[in-house]
Amino acid sequence: MDPSILQGTTALQVEQIAMPYLCLDETGTIQYANETAARLLKWNASHLHGKRLDQFLSPCSHGSLMTVLRQAFESRRPQQAELALHRSTDDTQQLLLHLTPDDDGFQCHALLTDVTAYRQAHLLLMNERALQERELQVSASRIRTLKEELEEVLLTSHQQLNLLLSRVTNLLEQAQTAPSPTETAHHLQAAVQVTSQLSSILGSLDRYRQTRIMRARVRPVAVDSALKAALSHLRPTVDGRELAVTSDPLPILQADSQALTLILEEYLANALKFTRHELPARIHVLHRETPTEHHIGVSDNGVGFNMRQKDQLFRLFGKLHSPKEFEGLGLGLPTVRRTCERYGARVWAEGKVGQGATFWFAWPKQPRIS
Repeated sequence: MDPSILQGTTALQVEQIAMPYLCLDETGTIQYANETAARLLKWNASHLHGKRLDQFLSPCSHGSLMTVLRQAFESRRPQQAELALHRSTDDTQQLLLHLTPDDDGFQCHALLTDVTAYRQAHLLLMNERALQERELQVSASRIRTLKEELEEVLLTSHQQLNLLLSRVTNLLEQAQTAPSPTETAHHLQAAVQVTSQLSSILGSLDRYRQTRIMRARVRPVAVDSALKAALSHLRPTVDGRELAVTSDPLPILQADSQALTLILEEYLANALKFTRHELPARIHVLHRETPTEHHIGVSDNGVGFNMRQKDQLFRLFGKLHSPKEFEGLGLGLPTVRRTCERYGARVWAEGKVGQGATFWFAWPKQPRIS
């Protein structure tokens, strides 16, 4: 309702108005109130006369009421303000006060509109907007980090691949000019080993690529099936080796089959690399269960590592060995960590120099995809 139409309206007429109506003087004292206003203020209508409106308001609204009254009487123009009703409970009731000065200049017609629901909806929208802005900031930061990481990965892989290609080329040239069949065979065998290293790096790059494009789909996945798939992918690096791969009875997880296969493949590739000189090489997949998680570990009898360096293992390019000893970009274990974190899983490692290592991941029974 337009408050201006109340000018010249009698008290009897405004009694029929559905909205809460008051007539106020310049001090905010109530000269008249209809029944709707009385119900809103929780007071008897006949006893509201002579009461100050601010006694029904929260203290924070007293100043707003007096300011808008002064402006209405001084300007002789309609004014409005938002006020809060004083309630004994924790709930607050927000009102929009519309003031229209009367023609005689001694009173103001006041209409009260309950805007509590509107304000709550507005606050909800503001909170939602703030949450979305924070999420956008987090996403933008993550995209920047991924972009910087990708550039670093491309640069490092380019350097490593060029180095290995140069070694292959050099070995093949030496094989061509070797003075004896024995030396030719020696250089060719060395070239085969370097190409195997090239293949290993390319496989690590491919798994890294998969983590960047993988879509999470959680369903029951047998770890045993994921293990078989991972070993199948690694067959070229397994063939011809004296190797024993065993496992505990493995559970069914609520997981993504592609993610679980990738994690196991990376752990197995790591174990295969660092057991290269062991005869026989032994790899065992362990399973432990807690009330909230399944712990899966890949144990080997390889070169191991110093536990004081364990925090470096899962960092990007966090290699513990020289490229001359063991090829690789330092992408595999960070790839596992990132994949696990996406599902609320954890990673860690245990080892001892010269006595092998075990790389673990703890998979939650109720994954949380992020």
